[in-house]
Amino acid sequence: MTVPASSSPTPASGAHPAPESTTAPGAEIMERPSPPSAGVPRNRAADRAANRAFRPRRVVPAVITAALMTLLGVLVAVEAVSALLGRPVRWIPYDRILGWASSTPWNSPQVLLGGSVLTALGLLLVLLALVPGQPRLIPARTGDPELIIGMQRRGFTRSLAHAARQVEGIDHARVTLRGRTAQVRADSSLRDTTGLAEAVRQAVTGRIAALSPVDDHPVRVNVRGR
Repeated sequence: MTVPASSSPTPASGAHPAPESTTAPGAEIMERPSPPSAGVPRNRAADRAANRAFRPRRVVPAVITAALMTLLGVLVAVEAVSALLGRPVRWIPYDRILGWASSTPWNSPQVLLGGSVLTALGLLLVLLALVPGQPRLIPARTGDPELIIGMQRRGFTRSLAHAARQVEGIDHARVTLRGRTAQVRADSSLRDTTGLAEAVRQAVTGRIAALSPVDDHPVRVNVRGR
């Protein structure tokens, strides 16, 4: 059962106090791995099932490739059947193609250019098939392979931004996902932002742990003061 979450999950607890270790004003906190979720235990089978369920399907490249292959197959079939019946339709100019091929050397710029274009298109299709795309939903950990839950990316980032805004001294925060890294950009009206970046990182990391995504999401924070 797949249950996509259409709204932001319930916010976690409020602001976290700044740690003893301080950070320079406006400094950037590099990403650190999120701690394992304390709410839902890890289950490898359930995590694999969730990742498979929300894996991007590459629909557009598949449709384009299937359409081109279907069109080529129809052309070949029509030409073959019409030739067997003695009435070739000649949608494909075989005579001109054969004449051009027989009179053109392999090292001709036209042949090299055509071969390069076809090779590039083939490599592009292979690359699109191998490189995973961006999933529309973020799988959440349930501990049960039969129960699959996904969070909308917008709802996930909004929940993390809400957690960052709960930190005292933060006026505005925005979270974007770059790969699996949660990039937090926060603004503060304070002149001295010492410790704010670490406090925001702790707040966002705690919210990630509460939401229990299947994959780890390191947090990278950048606080801008006055």
